Amino acid sequence: MIFKRLRLKNFKSYSNEVINFDKGITVIVGENGAGKSSIFEAISFALFKQHTAGKLGDLVRNNTDHMSVELDFVSRGKEYRIVRDKNKSKSVSRLLTKTSSDGEFMSLCSGEKEVSDNIQAILDMDANLFLNAIYVRQGEIAELVDKQPADKKRLIGKLLGLDSLETAWKNLAPLISEYENKLSEIKGKLYSKDALQEEYDQKTSELNEMKNRGHELESQIEEVKNLREEISESKRNMEREKEIYETQMNNLTNEKQTLEKLEKDKHTLQENLDKIREAEEEIERLEKYVSKLDVYLDFEKSVVSIQSLKESEMETEEKIDSIKEQKRLVHAKKQGYNDYLKCDEEITKLTNQKIDLEKELATITQLEKDKKKLLESIEADRNDIEKFFSLSKEKLLEFDFPQDDLVEVDNLKKLGETTNQFLEEISTKIDDLSNSISSKKEEIVAFKQAIAANEKPLEELSNVDNKCPVCQSDIDDAKKEELINQYTTEIEENNKAIKDNEEAIRLFTKNKDSFKEKESKVKKLSEDILEYKYKFSNLQKDLQRLSEIDEGLDSKEYIGNKLGELILEIARIKEDREKFKQDHDDYNQSKGALDVLGSQTEAEYKLKQIKNEIDVHVQNIKLAIDNDPHLSGDMDNIELKQRIDDLKEKNEEYNQLKGFVKNKNTISAQFDSVKEDIGVSNNQLEIIQNKIDASTYDKEKYEQITYRDEMYGRRYESFSNELSEIKGRARELINVHKSLAEKIKNNDRFQMEYDNISQYLVLLKDIRELYGKNGIQKELRNNSRPIIQKNTKEFFDDFNFNYSDLILDDDYNVTVRGPEGESSMSMVSGGEKIAIALALRLGITKSMAKGDLETILLDEPTIHLDDARRQELINLLKEMSLLPQMIIVTHENQLESAADNLIKVEKENGISNIVN
Repeated sequence: MIFKRLRLKNFKSYSNEVINFDKGITVIVGENGAGKSSIFEAISFALFKQHTAGKLGDLVRNNTDHMSVELDFVSRGKEYRIVRDKNKSKSVSRLLTKTSSDGEFMSLCSGEKEVSDNIQAILDMDANLFLNAIYVRQGEIAELVDKQPADKKRLIGKLLGLDSLETAWKNLAPLISEYENKLSEIKGKLYSKDALQEEYDQKTSELNEMKNRGHELESQIEEVKNLREEISESKRNMEREKEIYETQMNNLTNEKQTLEKLEKDKHTLQENLDKIREAEEEIERLEKYVSKLDVYLDFEKSVVSIQSLKESEMETEEKIDSIKEQKRLVHAKKQGYNDYLKCDEEITKLTNQKIDLEKELATITQLEKDKKKLLESIEADRNDIEKFFSLSKEKLLEFDFPQDDLVEVDNLKKLGETTNQFLEEISTKIDDLSNSISSKKEEIVAFKQAIAANEKPLEELSNVDNKCPVCQSDIDDAKKEELINQYTTEIEENNKAIKDNEEAIRLFTKNKDSFKEKESKVKKLSEDILEYKYKFSNLQKDLQRLSEIDEGLDSKEYIGNKLGELILEIARIKEDREKFKQDHDDYNQSKGALDVLGSQTEAEYKLKQIKNEIDVHVQNIKLAIDNDPHLSGDMDNIELKQRIDDLKEKNEEYNQLKGFVKNKNTISAQFDSVKEDIGVSNNQLEIIQNKIDASTYDKEKYEQITYRDEMYGRRYESFSNELSEIKGRARELINVHKSLAEKIKNNDRFQMEYDNISQYLVLLKDIRELYGKNGIQKELRNNSRPIIQKNTKEFFDDFNFNYSDLILDDDYNVTVRGPEGESSMSMVSGGEKIAIALALRLGITKSMAKGDLETILLDEPTIHLDDARRQELINLLKEMSLLPQMIIVTHENQLESAADNLIKVEKENGISNIVN
């Protein structure tokens, strides 16, 4: 592929530029930031739509809405043009080809995917291969010169695309882990297949047994049902006869009871009629006494009321006198009462103040206790921290920490910082030892390769006569002996170097283990320091609390004095209060008595009412004496009461007899009705007895049929219950049976999934192993190394150094062979190193290009090189003649002398321009 022309319109910092490329060396030169690298990015964008912008729109120059890139190139004798357009709404990709040397371009395809596919087919490379092969990034030449062997190996692996295999190898690990976890999860779900099948067969057998027993019970239930139906009609007929018979017997019993009751009622009614006649005679006798009872009762009421009213009159008069006396006392004692209350109020106020002071004093007493405990705690923590601080510094000294550095460590914070810094130093030393071990191991590999490289020509020397096995030049016996001694010496030196390195690895490993042990102890110490820093923080809080307690204790003396003054003042006021106590008690007593006695006006009004009532009752007594001569004012209460009680008895008897006599007509009518009912009842008894005599009911036969029906019913119920129980158990068993069948089905599915995943895991692990360093990566290195070695040698030979051969080992370490024997990269001159590095990079590019290498893009190839090596590379690039086209982006003006075609880039007002 040869680049011919690049047209940029509003691409990044370019407005509208056309850049023509010719064969030979094209140097694109300009200051940093001028837009040189944007030309390479435009080529990459045109070919494979690769760019470094965050999004496609970022490639469009500011304040514009349309961008396009056109690239003309020749591949296998045909000229092509790629067009990439981008506007606000869409992006367009087109690929065109030139029909003849002077013809127009004709469209081949359009669309991003179609264009990309066709370009990949034309160039026989994809975007990654282009970026790794044709495009040489900044610093790659310097890395091939200066980097350690392991770093060079990684860089070359990345160029060959092995890093993607390494990435795939790493990415497969979590995928494998995920499937292994899934496999474990499925394994946990798997049941024992034999146990499941055995339980399934057992439940199937139980279901069959239940099914057979169910059929047997259904048959027995049907049989019993038929037997019950056979006797049901006879039983129903007998039950009807029995019901009629029992009804008549009940009727007979009821009718007899009715007749017996009627006879009793007739007798009772006759007795009541006789008693009514006697009562009528007694009523006539009692009438003359009954009329006097009201007169006697009124007389008694007035006599009793006058006696009660006289007592009330006396009590009321005494009450009025008492009220007057208590009023006098209340008035006399009021001043003493008020003085007492005033003292009492003052005492209460001072007592409340005293209680508050006592509470404060109790709080201070508790503070003293708290202070004592706090002091003990502070002392213990301080001693503990100081002891730990001292022991920690001693431990650091034991861990070989510099004593001078510990002098300035005077607190836990510095101790923690120092310990963590020390821990980082130990960790760094462990990393350095690990790197040294790895480096020594790599050197051992290099020494072994050097031994192998010397053993081959040594072996060949013993089998040839006068020819050098390396350059095939004529040699005599002395030269042959010299070469044999030289190869033998190098083998011995390399073997010695291997033993020295192995001993160094042993010592490094021993030191590493020692540092790791020390690291573990220092980590533990760091954790302990964190714990004690927290304890120290708590100690600071306790000291603050102690200060607060001391401030509270300062007020103890003042509170004690104030409390004493209050106690004396309360005692003095209590003495004063005692002087007024008698007046206070007398006042309260009189006040209470007045509350009990009530109002004087009400008492005087009540006395007047009592006297009026006495006068009324005296008039009533005079009227009663006028109505009955047997009454007199001199009659005593006992005689009066006897007369009234006798009259009351006669009145009660009179009223009872009158009420009894009122029922005479009703009882007579009832007596006549009962006599008629007795006749009807006798007739009914005769009718019922005739019906009973005519009944066909047979009790013994009925009981036999009933017994048989109940027996069949019990059997039916027993069979039905057993059948229901079997059905219930069967439903439960069917669910279990279905569950087991589902489990077996799931188990088979899980087993299939387990087997599939197991097989897939084997495949994944095989693929991962295939992608590993010892798989495809190794195979690709081994397969590509001879081709790279051949191409590298061709480029290196073009520089005309005095070396007959160039060899790449398995790790892509370069050895050159010349008149003085073999030399590694570390043994050759600076210019030769640059030549080897450039030849190796071009050799890799040509190997990856799958054919003749026609062009290469070098982005700042001199970066990271010192002045001498930079000049060496420039000189080499001037001498390059193997590549048809080389395009170099650089800010080094010295490279202009190497250019067949020079393109200068400048930026003005933010726009990049090509200067002719």
